[in-house]
Order: sequence, then C-alpha cells, then structure tokens
Amino acid sequence: MKNILFLFLFLFVACDNGTAINNVEKRVSKETYSLISLDSKKIIFNKKEENLINSNKPYLLVFLSTWCNYCLGQAQHIANINDEFGEKLNIYGIFVDKDEDLSRLREFVEKSNTKFSWFYKGDISKLVESYSISTFPFMLLYDKDGKLIMSYDGLTPEEMISFDIKKIVG
Repeated sequence: MKNILFLFLFLFVACDNGTAINNVEKRVSKETYSLISLDSKKIIFNKKEENLINSNKPYLLVFLSTWCNYCLGQAQHIANINDEFGEKLNIYGIFVDKDEDLSRLREFVEKSNTKFSWFYKGDISKLVESYSISTFPFMLLYDKDGKLIMSYDGLTPEEMISFDIKKIVG
C-alpha cells in the first residue's frame, strides 16, 4: 500500500511542473496584449492566434530592466544569439520599467549592441503579471506555432539558449 501511495505522489509531483505551464498558457490565452516599440511600432501578442506576429518563425521574448545588474550582460548575450539565428528567429526585447526615461532605454539598447525590436509601452505590466514574472532577466522561447518551448528565469548562459533554439529551428 505504501508503494502505491508513493508512486501516486511521485507521479503527481513529477507532473506538477507541466501543469503549472499549462495553467500559465490558459491564463495567457484568454487575453491580448498590445506592445509599442521604441521606434513606435505596435505588435499584438495574442495566444489565441498562437503567434506574436505573422512571421511564421520561432520567437524569444526577453523581459529586462534597466535597473537590473544582470540584464545588460544578458542582453549582450541575446545580441550574439540574434547574430547567430537572425533569419530563423525573431527576438523581442521588453522593458518592464514603468515611466523610465526614453533616453535611458535607448542608452541601454546602444550599450547592449542589440539590433532587434525593444518594447516599452502598452500592456507590458499585464503581460508580466500573467506570467507571474518576479525576477529579471526572464525569457520565453516559442516555436513557430506559438507553443511555449522553454522559460528562462534569471541569468541564463548563451549556450543553453542557443541549444534550445537549435532544437526548434533545425
């Protein structure tokens, strides 16, 4: 009897992480988020349509802050990933700072040497809340169909992110 109870508990705990991801997916799928970039472009993040924009490519959402000591370094590593996978992957930087001075955001982008779009206005706080993001940097990797492949909580080695991207871009 103890073995059966242990097995049941083990299966329940082992599946819990997947259940948590599914719960996040369900919450996010009910809402649409509007994001505005530093160059005034607007995109819509809508999980119901299973994509961020009509690019038909995998994408990486990178949530960073100017006050985070690790975020600049992570952004520089993401710039390298962008160089490596440029045509096969879309990367979107998302500043979580409310009311941050636009010149400070542009300075961060310049220092990080990133060449992808950065978003700083719109429904960012709702998006952050929907994923329960509490640490930065935070990243979400999606396949071309909009399925969440991996989330990265905190400073993540460039090689680890590249490895996961290679699995979905071929």
